Amino acid sequence: MQEKPYRFLEHTADILFEAYGESYSEAFQNSAHAMLSIFGKAGESERAAFSVTAHNIEELTVQALADLLAHMDTHEVVFSRVQVSSFDASKNRIEFTAFGEKKQPRDTVKAVTYHEMMVKEDKDGWTIRILLDV
Repeated sequence: MQEKPYRFLEHTADILFEAYGESYSEAFQNSAHAMLSIFGKAGESERAAFSVTAHNIEELTVQALADLLAHMDTHEVVFSRVQVSSFDASKNRIEFTAFGEKKQPRDTVKAVTYHEMMVKEDKDGWTIRILLDV
């Protein structure tokens, strides 16, 4: 297991990061935290619940982060963290709550992409790699 919950990797044009966790839920939460750190600090006066189902775990990861991003954009809120309430690997389903506040973001992200993405489990836990289009 990595000491830090996530790290940003070198990339020429966009933002690439890896997030880690002992479980998929923890790695997903850390992925969301990495992405949300780009938007700046936020309080927790607002919350939103998400439920995402997909065909596979890679699609689940991208779609859940994309749903989070879309909600921020359409509701003019900046989230500071997410808390996974349930994850069902057999159904590729995740439910989580995001916490934040209504405010303008420091920076923006256009999209969560499949390019260079990875979701893997090994003896050290889970690793999620995501490339954000900025």
